[in-house]
Amino acid sequence: MKKFVIKSILWVVGISIGYGLYQMGVRQWPRKLPTQPVALRSAVQDILTQKCAVCHDTERDYPLLSKIPLLGDLISENHRQATRHWKPFDRSYLGPSATEGQRIDAPTPLTVFTKLSHALSENLMPPREHLILCWGSWISPSEKQILNEWIKSQRGEWLSQWGITNGMEFPIQPIPTSIPHNEAKAALGEKLFYDKRLSSDGAMSCATCHDLQKGGDDAQRLSVGDGGQSTVVNTPTVLNAVFNIRQFWDGRAADLAEQAHQQLTSPDAMGVTNWTAVAERLASDASFKTNFLAVYPLGFTEKNICSAIAEYEKRLITPGSRFDQYLQGKKGVLSTEENKGYLTFRKFACASCHNGPSMGGQSFEYADLKDNYFKGRVLNACDKGLMNFSQVPRDDKSFKVPTLRNVEMSEPYFHDGSKTTLEDAVAAMLTYQVGKPYTDEDIHQITTFLKTLTGNLFGKPLQK
Repeated sequence: MKKFVIKSILWVVGISIGYGLYQMGVRQWPRKLPTQPVALRSAVQDILTQKCAVCHDTERDYPLLSKIPLLGDLISENHRQATRHWKPFDRSYLGPSATEGQRIDAPTPLTVFTKLSHALSENLMPPREHLILCWGSWISPSEKQILNEWIKSQRGEWLSQWGITNGMEFPIQPIPTSIPHNEAKAALGEKLFYDKRLSSDGAMSCATCHDLQKGGDDAQRLSVGDGGQSTVVNTPTVLNAVFNIRQFWDGRAADLAEQAHQQLTSPDAMGVTNWTAVAERLASDASFKTNFLAVYPLGFTEKNICSAIAEYEKRLITPGSRFDQYLQGKKGVLSTEENKGYLTFRKFACASCHNGPSMGGQSFEYADLKDNYFKGRVLNACDKGLMNFSQVPRDDKSFKVPTLRNVEMSEPYFHDGSKTTLEDAVAAMLTYQVGKPYTDEDIHQITTFLKTLTGNLFGKPLQK
């Protein structure tokens, strides 16, 4: 029996060393930096497939070593953690033109770029215990150079859809002064946004729950909709929503137009069930009807109404914050304390999720990533997050990352509205998302920094 155990151990060690040598021999040759975009894309795809997908691809088989007792347990746990921290791996991240058909839970390239860049700069990936099992997963200096070059080029391509041309080398970009939209449609959408005739009982408009003077929401834990029925989640801000990967906490709307339609027809919001009646009420305004028909010849249809509202919401961006000015080169615009806060924000890698021009909205992340956010409470349907829409078990308790822009004005916080102060929200994020020791001073510094993110709406500063 003793000889059998010794032989078994030697076999495991021998297989591990042999597999590792194979990996080292095949995967660690220095790579040249491609000069052509197509060649660069191919090299990146090869690196991601060989090095990252081993752990981060939820649909890929485990390596051979996972069949070995004990080692298999370690590999399985690494894989579980990997898919929770970067969920999921998807090779269609290779540029904005390749995003069609991505999985619902896939983050935008902005988050992929940021997480990958952070992992490369801090030498976080692969973890040391994984290197013991799979030597060839080490990312060489030449591969880092290729990946960083790709990140730089692709970030600019992705941001160009919003007319953003600066800040390509950083995870956060200044909000542009405007983004492409149709002025005529937006003007009609603005009127509809404030029009109570869109609700079934004529008592509320979009602005009822999305008050632009209250940070783009209604400052309530749960909103009250048509007929006095309460929502099941906290109302997210409409400000800068155009930058979101999808709309709503659970991502059930693909864009702003679909979001408008769902809110107009939802029983706990506007409660519209008869679009003919809505069209008749709007058409009774002769002047508005004339203006609407000039832009939408088919008149007040569901599609046209939602299209106009969505076009107006594209205008609801808030550029010009002091942090935007800092990103644009005005370093003295932040105080010493605010600068410390930004450094602390970076120390805890908050931009891994809160990236892009809106500092959020680019991915779905687990609320209980590092600790049990839901401990001691009865779960309800809204706590399932993305799973409610996708019906995929891996999406359970995964929520769209909220924007941090104007965050001091958008309390209460989180999908359940459970945190009433910015300090409480920061502490919760450090506990459940970061999972590292922190101090009251860390909370104070991050909170101080977050207050520099309040911008301007239509050229005027947002004020509480």
